[in-house]
Amino acid sequence: MIYGHHAKTRAELKQMIEAGDWDHLLRKVPVKTGDFVYVPSGTIHALNKGIMVLETQQSSDTTYRLYDYDRTDDAGNKRELHLKQSIDVTTVPNQDPQLDIKHEKVGDSTLTTFVTAPVSPFFSVYRWQVQGQLHLTKSAPYTLVSVLDGEGTITVDGKSFPLKKGDHLILPTQVESWDLDGQMDIIASTPGQTK
Repeated sequence: MIYGHHAKTRAELKQMIEAGDWDHLLRKVPVKTGDFVYVPSGTIHALNKGIMVLETQQSSDTTYRLYDYDRTDDAGNKRELHLKQSIDVTTVPNQDPQLDIKHEKVGDSTLTTFVTAPVSPFFSVYRWQVQGQLHLTKSAPYTLVSVLDGEGTITVDGKSFPLKKGDHLILPTQVESWDLDGQMDIIASTPGQTK
């Protein structure tokens, strides 16, 4: 994937963008199944062919397109680029976030905390590698749940529901706790504690 850039100054960033020197500007980072990548605001990023992601993000209606691989639509038109805005908002020099990823064993299951405040004030992201039975309680107003692999059940207030790869659900504020059972790889996210 494209993750960050090699420019040392904003002037160098501007010059490389204006010259279309993408091979020297854009930082390419290998990714594999199961990787977690945190992309702070101001980071140049793009997916390459063959990459599928589950994206958790801060609510935003702004995206600046720096480069679009010179692709065209059916009418031969290129998509709009936002070069000035991209140069203005890109973090220079590139800064990789310092994550404190934590792993916790609960029975045979593994709970991983990828990102939370203060690194991300807008959301927290977790991985639940469920092996057998796992009881969890809420830590935020609601929880988004995505099953990446496997199958099992979730039980809430005595009612059980099947889960399988590709299922997505929301545990709303009224749900205080839930039980998972089976073999599942789950990504969960919760809102941050912003004011």
